[in-house]
Amino acid sequence: MFPSIVAALTVAMISPSLAAIHPGDTLSVRVWNHPDLSKQVVVDANGTVRVPLSGAVTVAGLDEAAAGKKLSDALRKYIVYPAVDVETIAQGTALFVAGGPGGELKYQPGETLSTAVADALEITPQSGQTLNDAGQVLTKVDDLAAEIRARIDLHRVGVQRDGASVGSYDMIALGRRGEAGPILEPGDTVVFPDKPIDVRVMGDVAHPGVTYLSPDQTLAEAISQVGGLLPTSVSNHVLLARDGETRLVALGDPAFSQPAHPGDEITVPKAPRVNVIGDVATPGVVALKTDSSLLSAMYTAGGPTKYADLRDVKIIRGTSNSAYDVTQLTHGDISQNPMLQDGDTVVVPEGHYFDFTGIFSVLGGIAAGLATHLAI
Repeated sequence: MFPSIVAALTVAMISPSLAAIHPGDTLSVRVWNHPDLSKQVVVDANGTVRVPLSGAVTVAGLDEAAAGKKLSDALRKYIVYPAVDVETIAQGTALFVAGGPGGELKYQPGETLSTAVADALEITPQSGQTLNDAGQVLTKVDDLAAEIRARIDLHRVGVQRDGASVGSYDMIALGRRGEAGPILEPGDTVVFPDKPIDVRVMGDVAHPGVTYLSPDQTLAEAISQVGGLLPTSVSNHVLLARDGETRLVALGDPAFSQPAHPGDEITVPKAPRVNVIGDVATPGVVALKTDSSLLSAMYTAGGPTKYADLRDVKIIRGTSNSAYDVTQLTHGDISQNPMLQDGDTVVVPEGHYFDFTGIFSVLGGIAAGLATHLAI
């Protein structure tokens, strides 16, 4: 039995996996007769090292002799008969993170993939200011970290060792089964891929840009990933571009509760802000979030007073103005209820005393019907 144990130990000692160089290892590189080229180097996350004149040379997964030969070959164009010795003087104690937040983790003996993933998700982004996929600046570290975590596909977390894939793991499924995943080694790289479905969310949202969703996630979750709507957002005139077609939908539309499609694009418009002056209950600037019509603007401003002249309501746009007889809506003339634009001014003039309350209550029903029609 004793000889067999010795044989097993011998095999283990010369096993390539134990002798291999890993990312994070510190190497002493000695170029004979060229002390100016000799130095200590650390193997980077890509498994490469650099000495003067060599350029980047991949040594991860090689033993020391093979690494020395590869560096000699890289120097051959500059030195006649180069001879390079490589010695590992310190084993790396780091794990590397590719994708997601990136960066490094301190390796703990016996560390599993699940603990490494949990630690990696707590990495603080390197900068408090960066650009998202729309080219817009994110200035809050918390917002940036949340965006990074939201796009990671935890169903397909990979592990790389010495430049080769160890496997892909479903961290959600492992967690449900109470399993920790494989034990990692110093120099391993944890790879966070993006979720497979990309959805672009543009317009009046907190952080416009590209979101990444799992196959079971919805368009509503895409809007949530970008920070949600702003107080000025229009919720019932959202543009959805899908499979080459564009249509208007409301946020309550079934499309927002169903799985997203790859390449979906959502544009959330900003509510036009118009100034309503004259004989209305609460003159001032109003945001038309559900209906941008003239009648909606008047209602949002509290409605006309009993002295208002609804037969000569004016819209000022730039240097031009137009007059509308709102009472004609009771006869079905919807041309007297135009859509307004951001920056318009609505002027409700004073006329002779006449109680338009009854007429305006009828118009209110028309306005509600128009708003329902537009939402559909």
